[in-house]
Amino acid sequence: MSRHALDASHYTSQETLSRERAHLFGALWTFVGFTSMVRERNQFFTRKVAGVPILVQRTEAGIRAFINECPHRLSPIQTESAGKRPMVCPYHAWSFGAEGELRGIPNHGLYQFSAAEREKICLKKLHLEEVGQLLFVNFAQSPIALNEQFTDEFIGQLQDVSSHLDSQIIYSCHQVRYNWKLNMENVKDYNHVPFIHPQTFMPAMNQMVKEIPVVGDDGASEVIRLISAAESPELDSLSYSTKALIKPYENWFAPLCEKYGSEHAYYNWFIYPNVNFCSVKGDHFLLQQYDPVSPGVTDYHLWMMTATRKDVRTDFTALLATLIRGERKVIAEDTVVLERLQDGFGEHSRRFMHGEYEAHIVQQHLWYRTHVLGERP
Repeated sequence: MSRHALDASHYTSQETLSRERAHLFGALWTFVGFTSMVRERNQFFTRKVAGVPILVQRTEAGIRAFINECPHRLSPIQTESAGKRPMVCPYHAWSFGAEGELRGIPNHGLYQFSAAEREKICLKKLHLEEVGQLLFVNFAQSPIALNEQFTDEFIGQLQDVSSHLDSQIIYSCHQVRYNWKLNMENVKDYNHVPFIHPQTFMPAMNQMVKEIPVVGDDGASEVIRLISAAESPELDSLSYSTKALIKPYENWFAPLCEKYGSEHAYYNWFIYPNVNFCSVKGDHFLLQQYDPVSPGVTDYHLWMMTATRKDVRTDFTALLATLIRGERKVIAEDTVVLERLQDGFGEHSRRFMHGEYEAHIVQQHLWYRTHVLGERP
């Protein structure tokens, strides 16, 4: 399957990153946060998506997303990562309404804008979709339908599982020195767990992976058929769910929550292009997102929460701090390997080699080669 894999150069090239920003992050729906982060009017959060500053804020019209730039002198409207305040630019106090329209300009006589010019002044509004508690934005002027990127079944799964997420969230973001694609490929590979995480993750697993996993209704064999024919897969096939059995045990906090499911399993929902959403036994959840800063630098976003608390007075602050420390320890083990990989890439590097076990990674590469790089299968 090596002939369909990406060249290492696409993990180091600025030109490739520019194509990703135009044809991947600029065209697809991208996860940005949770509805629980903007529960009250004027509550907001800010972040960057593939280098673009965005603002998500609850206005009197609902949850809205904008490019976080004032049209006047391009100052950020909101300067903190999260908070609660009206959409007023801190530079010259221009204020904006529920849909990003201009509401007021102090000392407006200084500008001498005509009525027609004032009418056109507004924030750049982004398309936003709510999938349960998950928020997605799209930068395109006329975005693709959400169910073109994700199957209706997968959207239903995300709505169902996200209904179990608690509103008390812990979050961290740190930079790693490798290309974002390496991380998305790594989390789809359970086979690295016994070798990279023998003391952290592996003790919880029921067994090592010993066979090719079947994913989706058509199974892995259908993926391999597509690869053998060098066909670009459908976009909605790149996002899917899977699970791995873990050893039976009970967390002390599980009885305090409304759990998702009843299996002793590690659940994954791979959300293309750059999200790994997962749950351990349905009693706590984590969402990882790998956002490109440069070809060799990635912002690693991590959100964690328990399943919905039965009593909102229960305070899980200390528990969440413990959970995120444990997850960051596992992430640090992956980081050593992936940074070493990135550091070794060069003109001498050949294409990656994949076997049938990595069929879904190769499928991802095939779609990427066609729709991001513009190559013919």
